[in-house]
Amino acid sequence: MTKTALKINDKLKKSCEAAVVSFDKLELDEFNDVRNRLQWCIGSYEFDKNPEGLNDFGKLALQALKAFKEENPRKVTKKVIDALESASKDYDQNTSRSN
Repeated sequence: MTKTALKINDKLKKSCEAAVVSFDKLELDEFNDVRNRLQWCIGSYEFDKNPEGLNDFGKLALQALKAFKEENPRKVTKKVIDALESASKDYDQNTSRSN
């Protein structure tokens, strides 16, 4: 794995961790499933350095947070959403170049 790929994967991990913090602050049961899966993927990534789950569930978290923000604009920060979007985009671009 290249240094660039590791940097992108770590960016993805950090944005997913920020999403988990956002879900924790919201304290809503509707987000428990995606939050728990994302938390599991973060731990899994720490173990095997495979970012597939982070990307997949990061995108689910992004969708959930964006939808919630539409109805509750002050409860989710733009920074968290932007970080998830940017990290996911970078990951997708890097993996498409690798293939």
